[in-house]
Amino acid sequence: MLAVVVSAEELEADLAAGRLACPGCGGRLSPWGFARSREVRMLHGVRSVTPRRASCAGCGVTHVLCPAWSVAGRRDGAEVIGEALRLAAAGQGHRRIARRLGRPPATVRGWLRAARTRARNLSACGVRWAYALDPSALEAVTPAGSELGDAVEAIMLAVRARVLRFGYDHVGAWERAVWMTGGLLSARPPLPP
Repeated sequence: MLAVVVSAEELEADLAAGRLACPGCGGRLSPWGFARSREVRMLHGVRSVTPRRASCAGCGVTHVLCPAWSVAGRRDGAEVIGEALRLAAAGQGHRRIARRLGRPPATVRGWLRAARTRARNLSACGVRWAYALDPSALEAVTPAGSELGDAVEAIMLAVRARVLRFGYDHVGAWERAVWMTGGLLSARPPLPP
């Protein structure tokens, strides 16, 4: 799954013009139908999505292009999972976070376990993005006292550096974090361009 931060119309235009590249081989992605529709729980309500599929002309691999407000393999959106990560980084436990967000404790515990397992990779990804966007941004790094806290700090520092460099757009901080990390809770965050 690839996270995209453009509207459905912009995505279609980019696919038609050949402006999207395969993350595996760099080949041109072309439209190739749609994935199944699903509902994503947000902080306030539910959003429906029918992700676009794209096929690589180079290697033949197909990719699902999901909006960055959704997180691969999760029923909850980026803003919900991001809020849970922020609260956990601040020291709150999964049960308290689950009550606050109105989610089952096991679900929140799963997010936090996944994030803690990937915390070092997420921190490194955040630092690389922050440095690529603004080398002086790393002067603002403050150790948070835990690997998850450091990961959240680094990711938000990268998001801030992006906003300072390119200006604010319609994309929320956790949505941008999903895009920058290649899925937030995915196994291997990508390198910045």
